[in-house]
Amino acid sequence: MEISYTELRSKEVVNVNNGSRLGKIIDLIIDSNGKNVLGLVVPGVRKIFRASEDIFIPWRNISKIGSDVILVCIDACSITNITRSENMDLGRHREDNNCDDNDDYL
Repeated sequence: MEISYTELRSKEVVNVNNGSRLGKIIDLIIDSNGKNVLGLVVPGVRKIFRASEDIFIPWRNISKIGSDVILVCIDACSITNITRSENMDLGRHREDNNCDDNDDYL
């Protein structure tokens, strides 16, 4: 499947665990070799007097890319918040991302 960044950023990202809308893609993270997409970045909750933190969604957590929406399977314990100005350590997220867990979700 081939899709451009322009097409991706126009789609709404929705968490299938609870149906919450996470917003539209604001960034796409690619490995340093330029061969693999590591994940997507969506806007996080904006807080007054704090740096804005965005949410990194690993590519493996994407369930489906539809014509107008991107479905992701992500729970609260696997969210990696990133600050736009920080050097992103994308290996911080948990490896056990299972949509069938009964944990609290976003």
